[in-house]
Amino acid sequence: MISNSMPVRDLDRFGRPRSAALSVLGNRGASGIDGITSTGLGAGSATDDPLVVLTGDLAYYHDMNGLLAVGRCDVDATIVLVNNDGGGIFHELPIESFEPPFTDQFVTPHGLDFEPTGALYDLDYEHVADRQALETAIESSVAATGTQILECRFDSERSHRYRDAVQERVRESL
Repeated sequence: MISNSMPVRDLDRFGRPRSAALSVLGNRGASGIDGITSTGLGAGSATDDPLVVLTGDLAYYHDMNGLLAVGRCDVDATIVLVNNDGGGIFHELPIESFEPPFTDQFVTPHGLDFEPTGALYDLDYEHVADRQALETAIESSVAATGTQILECRFDSERSHRYRDAVQERVRESL
């Protein structure tokens, strides 16, 4: 299950085509992020295939109560939480250069610590520091029983500058 906002755009922009038999699902909520966790867990309850939910921090925050489905529906999932402290998608808009109101009205940094949601919903939580650790953590989680939350923290602005640089290198090479 892939969340809206930056996760689905990153998958589209950087995902490598491959011949693996995968089902990739998405959900377009009222504001683009509502119900991502609930939809992923609901879809996962209908199959024995491994379930990975890739979600952003605001989508996770807006649908944390969906984590109740894990225990109620006996769902095993790997939830990859990409935390860039707010609406990183808005760095894609021309308004990014207007300070204020860009940060307060569009990025909406929340400063939330999501680690306690593991204890709140009786789920395993792990902070993942880098890409290599994330790959290892996902492989371990998919092979394990139960649901794990794997949180990756990123600097939103730095991530966007990196995306822009990669896109420029690709453009130049073509």
